[in-house]
Amino acid sequence: MRCSSSGLPTMLRKAGQALQRLRGGAIEIRLRPYQRLLTRIVRHDAELVRYTDDRLCNAVSQVRQQLSAGNSTESCLPLAFALVRAAAGRVLGQRPYDEQLMAGVALHRGKVVQMQTGEGKTLAAVAPAFLDGLTGRGVHILTFNDYLARRDADWMGPLFDFLGLTVGCVVQSMSPRERRAAYDCDITYVTAKEAGFDYLRDQLAPDADSWVHRNHHCAIIDEADSILIDEA
Repeated sequence: MRCSSSGLPTMLRKAGQALQRLRGGAIEIRLRPYQRLLTRIVRHDAELVRYTDDRLCNAVSQVRQQLSAGNSTESCLPLAFALVRAAAGRVLGQRPYDEQLMAGVALHRGKVVQMQTGEGKTLAAVAPAFLDGLTGRGVHILTFNDYLARRDADWMGPLFDFLGLTVGCVVQSMSPRERRAAYDCDITYVTAKEAGFDYLRDQLAPDADSWVHRNHHCAIIDEADSILIDEA
């Protein structure tokens, strides 16, 4: 087959368009499970918006009881995420967008999610943190610096408090006693460096009673590329 140079730009453009369609189709297929879950979340949310605050808190207790009874976090995910959306509207005056909820589902499933600055990463992390926090085993939200750890804890603290979870924040200037109290909370905002050095110091402690950390159950990492690659 022979093609003239004059027809080459057209061929390249068509090839690029075909590749873009293939990429779009692949992305759409990968998103389908998340979209199905989103439909269930939205269905729950349509009911929860009519709840009083007390009834909403009772629904949180029901999810906690289901997890204590041995139900998986995956089975409780739709209602838990809907509770976060409903509560965020009341406490923060802003409800997570569909895209933020889908990002939260991906985070809960251990995926890396790319979101641009200003797209609501902090709020997207709340739903998966809330769901795993209900297990009582603790969630670390790892930030890039102390300022972000304190800011996000102050910002999202009232929302977690409304949902019945405790929130702590670890920064460099804290004493071991203050650190232990923060790590004992359901949700702990801390930089990756502080969490890492606290772990190393725990390994040098004479006994477990001197540790500041408790178990390491779940971590959500903000700026994962910087923390896991650039700063590793």
